[in-house]
Amino acid sequence: MRLTISINREINELIGKIAEQMGTSKRNVIAFALAEILQKGYSFEQLEALREKINLDSQTTIFLTEEMAQKIEQIDRFGLSKRTFFGLLVSDYFKKNEKNFSLAGDIEAKDNDVSRDYINTNMDEELKKKITDFCKSNSIAMSFLFSYYLLAKNVQIRPFQIKKREYLHLNMNALAKKMLDKKSSDINVTRQFYLHLVALQICEDFNL
Repeated sequence: MRLTISINREINELIGKIAEQMGTSKRNVIAFALAEILQKGYSFEQLEALREKINLDSQTTIFLTEEMAQKIEQIDRFGLSKRTFFGLLVSDYFKKNEKNFSLAGDIEAKDNDVSRDYINTNMDEELKKKITDFCKSNSIAMSFLFSYYLLAKNVQIRPFQIKKREYLHLNMNALAKKMLDKKSSDINVTRQFYLHLVALQICEDFNL
């Protein structure tokens, strides 16, 4: 499904910077925001307030999976068009959460290595399925989701058990891979162990 939304121009530029820094598409960045927005919910009063303060003076288009498209069709938009409804919520989300995307600032001032790199490892089968199903239903690339958590989130250190191993392939930019190496080294664990911590954090954050 192709979804075109009206969006605040400054926010549209910000999303582009985030996508560039993370070596991904704007679709992934917006789809992640939508997943968080729909999880937390919204009200008619909230949307009315946003209409008063947010100027939707730009447009962007993303492509959604069939599952995400069906989810969107079932949402109560309080009489607003998809273009306006999602534009208001996405613009508001990034206005409030810009600081959470710590790499969205001055790209030139950072080690902006957007070359691609690969991670080949194993993950607990049940845990991987939860993440895979979540990504599919929300139109988010799994590699982006892990990259975002590596670059912008802290994870809780916790014990876990691998019952059955399954192959995991991630295609992320070099900066995310460097961050994986740093964070796993900081707590003296393997890449595989740290990626499990990331996956467990994702499951906790989205109630999977």
